[in-house]
Amino acid sequence: MKRVFNNSPFSIIARHGAIPISLYLLLFCLLTYPLILDFNTRFFTDAGDGLQNVWNIWWINTAVSQPGIHPSIWHTDLLHFPFGTTLYGQTLNPFNGLTAIALLRFLSLTHSFNTLVIFAFVMGGVTSYWLAYHLTRSFWGSIIAGYIFTFSSYHFAHYYGHMQLISLQWIPLFLLFWILLLDRPTILLALASSLSLYLVLLCDYYYFFYCILSGGLILLWRMIERRDIRFIFQRDYLISLSSFIFLALASAGQIVLPLMRLSRIDPFMDAHKPINFSLDLLALFIPGEAWKFSTWTEPYWSKLPLGLSEASVYLGYAVIILLFYLWLKRSTVLFADSSKVTLWYLLLAFFFLMALGPALQVGGKVIYDGIMPYTILETLLPFLKLSGVPVRMVVMVTLAASMLCALALRELIANFPKNRFLVFALLALLVFETVPGQLPSTSTDVPSYARALADLPDDGGVLDLAASTRYLQLYYQTAHHKPLAFGYVSRLPSSVAEKETGLNRAVNRQDYTKLWDSYHIRYLVTGDVIEYKNQYVSVELVYQDGSTNIYRIECKCKK
Repeated sequence: MKRVFNNSPFSIIARHGAIPISLYLLLFCLLTYPLILDFNTRFFTDAGDGLQNVWNIWWINTAVSQPGIHPSIWHTDLLHFPFGTTLYGQTLNPFNGLTAIALLRFLSLTHSFNTLVIFAFVMGGVTSYWLAYHLTRSFWGSIIAGYIFTFSSYHFAHYYGHMQLISLQWIPLFLLFWILLLDRPTILLALASSLSLYLVLLCDYYYFFYCILSGGLILLWRMIERRDIRFIFQRDYLISLSSFIFLALASAGQIVLPLMRLSRIDPFMDAHKPINFSLDLLALFIPGEAWKFSTWTEPYWSKLPLGLSEASVYLGYAVIILLFYLWLKRSTVLFADSSKVTLWYLLLAFFFLMALGPALQVGGKVIYDGIMPYTILETLLPFLKLSGVPVRMVVMVTLAASMLCALALRELIANFPKNRFLVFALLALLVFETVPGQLPSTSTDVPSYARALADLPDDGGVLDLAASTRYLQLYYQTAHHKPLAFGYVSRLPSSVAEKETGLNRAVNRQDYTKLWDSYHIRYLVTGDVIEYKNQYVSVELVYQDGSTNIYRIECKCKK
């Protein structure tokens, strides 16, 4: 094909930066239309876990802006008041929260959140393009690889509330720097590898673990390829890999080590059971609920125990055809040796087997529950039990598949006039298979009682019984800023749950004296009418709007 770009700095920036960014942004807007029309008025997420991620962004900005009140982003007194709780087990994705601090200086919370969602999809394409381009030197093959990865069913499915999981953009970047480090060991590449791995961790714990596994497998493959396990002890490798380990421990260790310690001394509750969150064998080959034409395949996905966000991991037949084509041509491709091709097939196969979890399931039914690759890995790495969602390893299956497709497409594009019908047919099929259903957006409206709470004295906690969901409780807190009794975090430490048994009892018994004295609850928000007489405390109506009442619990001794 005709050469379009030269090697000037401007051309390089355009080819590897401006063009991919612009293209993936345009494709996101087209594939998700009319979502972009809600950019100013609604959150690009659902009203469940999505609102928890809105809270995450608000919380990190609050904590960083008020260090005297909130010393760390990893512990909050604003939830599970008056005890507070660690946020090491929360799906906090600090990268987005810390980035939002700058955005919130000139954008609203709505604009900041939506910008970060779009950023995750656009940069997911760009970084996978970079990785593919390093492997193939094929511009269009790499562009399509970026499309396959970032506009995958997996990615769109996790748009439904899982901001930490849509933030997959640093995984390809880490693998790129890691491969470069093993090719040309330098301190600079060790720094880049550790920094990109840290960015992965700041988005999601699962992805961090998958990167560690991938990095180890790639290193092991290099040892096998060289027939020399001692090459890492050569001076350049020893210095650079040691630097990587030191830098990774100095950065990621500040999060991983406390998390592992907490999980041991104060186990988190609500852990996922792997058997309930494993990949169904057919899910990669049958479109799930996130697809635009999902009604065609409803007889399949409606039987799966997983919800939309975990079960929709369809890889696509265009991708499968390209994988099959490359496998047939693996020994004859001119631009990549068979070892490079085999490595990515091995990564794909490894994560596919791990994603199946502790039992083989087909069509929503367990057909084999003996020894599985996942159970072996879980035995070798006991902390894997902290995750419990094997199906999410499909993200690495999708990434490996996209890299292999880039390799296949370079071969096809090299003989484009001859293969143009096949290329265009595959691209048309790829787009058809990846168009998502209409993605949800969530209202930014805050009820008047939340704004009224903001104007009341800040001298205690709020028991919000008016919000219809725990997610709305979190979102309304971003308006009234008062600490919440109970609240919601992804993984609650056992000690906090134990402390809250007495609070639960006091609430159920309507023991307002104990709520005031022992638990420092000052406001009760409810749709009910409360009439309470006691010689020690008063429960006074301070706000009503026809459907919601705010009562202040006050000690009579203060009057």
